Amino acid sequence: CSHQRCHFADRINTVIQSMLVSASRHLLTKAVLLTTVTMALPLRSTATKSFRIAVHCSLHPRHAACMTGWAAPPRQITRRLFGKSHVNLVQVRTPHHHFSTLQDDANISVEVSQPSDEGPSITKKNSRKQRRKKSKDLNFQRIDKVLAHRGIGTRSQTFELAKSKRIMVASRPDAPHEERTRLMGPKEKVPFEAALFLDGNLLPGPPPLLLAYHKPKFVLSVMEDDKKWKDQQRKHLGHVLEPRYIKAGMHPVGRLDYDTTGLILFSLDGKLTQRLLHPRRGVKKDYVATVQGLVDEVELAEKLSDGVETTEGMHKAKLISVSPSDGPVDDGELTEILRIESEEDDEETGLENYTGPYSDVRLVVSEGKYRMVRRMLANCGHPVVELKRLRHGAVELGDLKVGEFRDVTEEELKWAKSLIQ
Repeated sequence: CSHQRCHFADRINTVIQSMLVSASRHLLTKAVLLTTVTMALPLRSTATKSFRIAVHCSLHPRHAACMTGWAAPPRQITRRLFGKSHVNLVQVRTPHHHFSTLQDDANISVEVSQPSDEGPSITKKNSRKQRRKKSKDLNFQRIDKVLAHRGIGTRSQTFELAKSKRIMVASRPDAPHEERTRLMGPKEKVPFEAALFLDGNLLPGPPPLLLAYHKPKFVLSVMEDDKKWKDQQRKHLGHVLEPRYIKAGMHPVGRLDYDTTGLILFSLDGKLTQRLLHPRRGVKKDYVATVQGLVDEVELAEKLSDGVETTEGMHKAKLISVSPSDGPVDDGELTEILRIESEEDDEETGLENYTGPYSDVRLVVSEGKYRMVRRMLANCGHPVVELKRLRHGAVELGDLKVGEFRDVTEEELKWAKSLIQ
């Protein structure tokens, strides 16, 4: 509109004068500045509030020659005058006259964009960072990086392997030799999901983003046991995960207690792991706990929703259901472990020499503090004798057998990817 054009014209006046003064100071001379805005035309569309303004001014030819082709005005000037507006283009054109003329004419073209509520400004849209990000194709990676990601070897080993020109790539695993392409070095880029062949033999595909595992009892939720306990040869997750997945960087998402069973996830992405574990994300985890005694469902639900005070702080949970139970499986080793732990922790007493009834309590929590569920239920008067995780976010344990892995479903994978997008 005409009001906006006049507004921009007034401010462009000040910008151009500041530019010419800056050039004059650089030459240590004085310039006669008679700057006047003569035209203001809309550029592209009025939705972006972008205008191209032609400025006609008079200045010494020496200054005009100095400023010819100047690309942008000082940033501090445009920020002070225009705020969030952006000066995209400044171009100075001068006629080629001899220097005997005291004054000459210079035509300065300035393009100004003002951010619009309907979308981002042209400057932000075409910023260098966004252009670089847009041009980068994440589906294509260096062959040595792809091989290392698939657990074929370390980055230096896969670099030498690709350098030997023994790797071939194809669009599908069953592609004949004629459809395969030999890679000539480690800098070659291939699709992330491409079928790769080493000396004619098909290599394993990329590891999954997420794996589900049914952890049995007496398995540590770490990839390697502490050095001071290595003589005990305790079993840990590093013993059950495939070596190529370990080389690719797969790791457990959180932990389960040594004597706790159920679902534990393995992730390939550190960002996804952080999103799955951080309490601020509120990712729900379902547990079923076998506890001592008959449980008053209404009373326990109220206590858990209000929060239970433990040595680790106040924790809340949502009670799903309560049902009678036959009690834990008779396991002398488990009984001994629980007895020792109950002696070390006052919040888990009364686990030994119990002959009364048992109940199964299913509850949902969004945190993962050490032995949190056990402490909460023990402080509510129901010590836990067995604990099993049934769900982590959208991934459920289902009928997965103890000690087995499974790939996540399409729906579960879609949910996991939504956390990191």
